[in-house]
Amino acid sequence: MSMKKTVMLSVLAAAISTSAAGAVSAASATYTQAQPVTLFINETAASVRALSYNGATLLSVRDTGTAAGARFEVSQNRILVHFDGRTIELAPSSATVIVDGEMLQLNTPVVNVKNSLYMDLADIVAVLGVERTVDSQGQVWIDAANRLQDVEHPVWLSSGTLLVSQLTDEGRIDYTLDAKSGAYAEVLRSSGTSNLTVAPGGNKAAYTDENGAVFVIDLATKASSQVSGDSSIKPELVWSVDGSAIYFLQGDKGSVIAKLNLADGKISKVLEDKVDYKANLTVSADGKTFAYTVTKPGSVKADGSKPVESDDVAIDMTGTEPQVYLFDSSVKDAKAVQLTSSTDDKIFAGLSADGGKAFYISIVEDKPSALVSVDKDKTVTTLVGDKDVLQATLLGDKLIALTAESNGQAIYEVDAASGSAKLLHIVSDDVSEVIAAAGAPTAIVQNGEVLIDNDGQWKKLTK
Repeated sequence: MSMKKTVMLSVLAAAISTSAAGAVSAASATYTQAQPVTLFINETAASVRALSYNGATLLSVRDTGTAAGARFEVSQNRILVHFDGRTIELAPSSATVIVDGEMLQLNTPVVNVKNSLYMDLADIVAVLGVERTVDSQGQVWIDAANRLQDVEHPVWLSSGTLLVSQLTDEGRIDYTLDAKSGAYAEVLRSSGTSNLTVAPGGNKAAYTDENGAVFVIDLATKASSQVSGDSSIKPELVWSVDGSAIYFLQGDKGSVIAKLNLADGKISKVLEDKVDYKANLTVSADGKTFAYTVTKPGSVKADGSKPVESDDVAIDMTGTEPQVYLFDSSVKDAKAVQLTSSTDDKIFAGLSADGGKAFYISIVEDKPSALVSVDKDKTVTTLVGDKDVLQATLLGDKLIALTAESNGQAIYEVDAASGSAKLLHIVSDDVSEVIAAAGAPTAIVQNGEVLIDNDGQWKKLTK
């Protein structure tokens, strides 16, 4: 099992006797003596009092709330519950509660038995603002952990940890996120910096400041060090496989491919061919072959017969479709080779480790988006053409693809050589991204929240 806070309804039913011998009459109500039952709060067993009141199973508010991390305060004839930034006002015998100043209707009134408040489980879940799910065996799981909100750019650091970012009014905060518990720790608080680019191994990351200087942060110690003071614009950073160098596009138009040697901080140019608007830079395992896309800007067309002040201009987008290029730096005086010339739109997906094949999603209007490979000899092969491919990530000799299906969306593992596809998951239409890494479980972004596959169930890590 892997969702937090389990309440087994079968356990509750067995633990609470509703026999006449156990019932007591009080103000026309019948209830049983409270007995302890076990809830699993964040996968930790907690003993909570439960009883049957007029035939309804109710749980102790204080026991359940305390186990979830709530703080209680008595104010006149009301109980204030402080939990996860919200304040809840409870009153005995009331069928409503006040949550952050707004009234919430309950399924069952709050009950006071021997100076302890009891509520229906569904009501406790609602007022605390936590989530409850039921697995295939009827076990109820309630997740009440403190979660990060509104995160961006999730990426795996290891099989058990993700790196995520959160934008604030002051800048950006980067966190490590435990894939099992959802616990998080701040890594970097910054302003005007680029997103962190994680190094192979997941123990460090690189970023640039607003002046173009390059920094490397140790993700364990949180210590950053400047590795280059070069002030040129660097729109993309790419680590070498061995972690000894960082490649980057240079200039406001991404015209140059450059290499930063981390041992001495020296920068050398790999390719300077005066071709602008390079993007999606990828490097082979041996650091010799580079793949990227080039997207030419549209050209301005004006009618010369009309006066200038008429401002009658149009943008001609002919020939502006992105094209895939390959450059082999090991060949003397080599030039970049344009591998594609087709008019489809292209979403770059990766470069094979040996640098011999690039992968992208081909988008043609009124047709399913296809997953395609192109060899260095310009041979184009359709790997997945019968499904609408929305996203693809290359992992070694496999691609993880998110596709649109008739019953939602699906995640497939695709063989990079043969194109054979194995279904991994059927997911909701609300899934916008798959977060994949070798050796790590599948993670997704759904409605802006990060979820992880845990034994066939999607476990929420953020909210």
